Amino acid sequence: MPQVESKPGRAASTIVKTRWSVSDSRSLYRSLFRSVHLLQVYSNPAPGVITPQELLFRSSPRNQENSTTGTRRRARQLRADEAEAVATRYLAVRNVRTVAAEFGLSRTTVARILSDRGIDASRMMTEGQIAIAVELYESGQSSAVIGKQLGFDNHTILKGLRSRGVRIRLAAAQRREGDSGSVS
Repeated sequence: MPQVESKPGRAASTIVKTRWSVSDSRSLYRSLFRSVHLLQVYSNPAPGVITPQELLFRSSPRNQENSTTGTRRRARQLRADEAEAVATRYLAVRNVRTVAAEFGLSRTTVARILSDRGIDASRMMTEGQIAIAVELYESGQSSAVIGKQLGFDNHTILKGLRSRGVRIRLAAAQRREGDSGSVS
């Protein structure tokens, strides 16, 4: 901090002498450097840089009460009747992804609920189902149609067909574009 001296006897015009120490000049340099750096950063901010105004707004007390950033909320526990509804819906549609989307749950949560109730949610095709899928596919039906009939995703049907060595046809959109042949 600069020290101020005044000459005695001169009331009207005080002569001010400033003495700077080395630590004062370093402090001033650091302060000036920080100011210039901040000016550079916020004068032409890159996309996504938070402005000082946003920082002030975010740190105001009214926003801190309602803010959940940085804190994790505990997952809400499902009541017994809600879990039962999840299991009932799964038995109706036989699709974990659909049930999870309808109830706003993760697929693993739905699978855990089903497992707790002794419901097997694994969706592997049996040999009999694969044989039916092969028959239907060779008669000209698409994997999507077969999947709806058997209660599987079309990718599961295609996997079962490939396991039996069936040559997979191109999708209808690819056939319309003029591509020919089939894909294994």
